[in-house]
Amino acid sequence: MDTPPSPDAPTDGAPAAEVLKPRVVDAAATTTAATAPTKLSASSEAGKKQRRRSYRPSHKATFIAIAVVVVILAINGVVLGFVLKGKKPDNANTGQVTINADALSKVGVNKTAIGNSGVQLTVDPDAQFNGKLKTAGDVTVGGQLKLNSKFNANDAALAQLEAGKTSLTELNVSGATTLSALTMRGNLTVAGSTTLQGAVTIQQLLTVNNNLNLLGNLAVGGTISTAGFVARNLTSTGTLTIGGHIITSGQIPNFGAGNALGSNGTAAMNGNDSAGTISIAIGVGANPGHIGTVAFRTQYATVPRIVLTGIGTGAVFYIVNPSVAGFSVYVASALPPGGYAINYIVEE
Repeated sequence: MDTPPSPDAPTDGAPAAEVLKPRVVDAAATTTAATAPTKLSASSEAGKKQRRRSYRPSHKATFIAIAVVVVILAINGVVLGFVLKGKKPDNANTGQVTINADALSKVGVNKTAIGNSGVQLTVDPDAQFNGKLKTAGDVTVGGQLKLNSKFNANDAALAQLEAGKTSLTELNVSGATTLSALTMRGNLTVAGSTTLQGAVTIQQLLTVNNNLNLLGNLAVGGTISTAGFVARNLTSTGTLTIGGHIITSGQIPNFGAGNALGSNGTAAMNGNDSAGTISIAIGVGANPGHIGTVAFRTQYATVPRIVLTGIGTGAVFYIVNPSVAGFSVYVASALPPGGYAINYIVEE
């Protein structure tokens, strides 16, 4: 009959485990062992050494392992130092501050409007926006505003503007404006009054559709071409050439008849202070002498030069008492009854 297998017997064909049994020692050996120092067998000492190597390494091995770890850490530290030293931050020299989405979220700024949440964003260092900046409200600049590019505004109210080269499509100025130098290549339309206190130089054609009033002097270096010229006073320091007629105008001077007209004689004037005609009608019993006196409407500054010319007669007419206020006309001999005319020209 087969013996049943032991419960500890292996089932995969491996050798069976050794069963430990108590060791039988004789009395002599026991006595010797009790009186002598205990000595372990060779197999027991080998087992103790094997257990010591497995769970407790030697001091030499421990020091070697610690040294290796220290060397590895030192190498890693040196490599990490070179990496950090070679990598410089982008804003180290420019003083820039980069604000990302996480940083804005920490200060309470997100996609919602800042005004709705009552959050105020204060940036103390310099700030640079590389993209577009859009604000829904007002922008207040405490310092100077410097623009390196164009400034576009649908409506701008500026208390003071200092600009170099400026191009304006349309400029409406409602208040006082001071311009050191103004160069315009287009049209200039002024609806109100224009006051020019300094010298004005016009290099091209000047066209005035309405009246032109000059309170001061007018100096013209070239030729004046005009359809009509009216001047209260005209002074020419050079030659005055008139290609057309000289027409004088003004009020008729006053005339007082003299005693050389005869019985029922009459006299009348037609002209002005510069030129005119004296018409006389000689009556019966005329005498030589005073024909009449002419009184100018506007006195001359100095005594003028007067020229008399009789029309249709050989009588001699002459001037007596010329002055800045007028002159008297005399006849050298008595005139027979009839009508006569005397032209006069007065020049200062």
